[in-house]
Amino acid sequence: MKLPFSISGTVIKGNQLGRKLGYPTANLDLPDASRFHHLIGVYAATVEFGSVIYPGMANIGFRPTLDQPSFTVEVNIFDFTIDIYGEDISIRFLDRIRDEIQFDSLNELVSQMEKDEVACRRILSFLLKPDANTQ
Repeated sequence: MKLPFSISGTVIKGNQLGRKLGYPTANLDLPDASRFHHLIGVYAATVEFGSVIYPGMANIGFRPTLDQPSFTVEVNIFDFTIDIYGEDISIRFLDRIRDEIQFDSLNELVSQMEKDEVACRRILSFLLKPDANTQ
């Protein structure tokens, strides 16, 4: 699948580890998740909720650093505090940042997520920048 692409679904509760690590995520309920296995990686993304578009970073994969890895499509929506459990969202994957890899500790994972956030914000600030000619 070529970039950009979108995946839509209902937000479900995960194990809430992202919240504990400072990166809460919205996990999608995807009954046929196996069709996304070839897309594994970390992405700069946007999330459409209602009629609003929010920037974020998303992961498609197995979360190999966790003790109980399981396949998920999840997104950290930047600067977002709304409870959206049970709500439908659409994640638009705009740029692939890196492969999903296993870290030796959660501290190493968080350190990488901090770098990923910087990269995603930079990419999204460029991609979502209003066209100066339209103002």
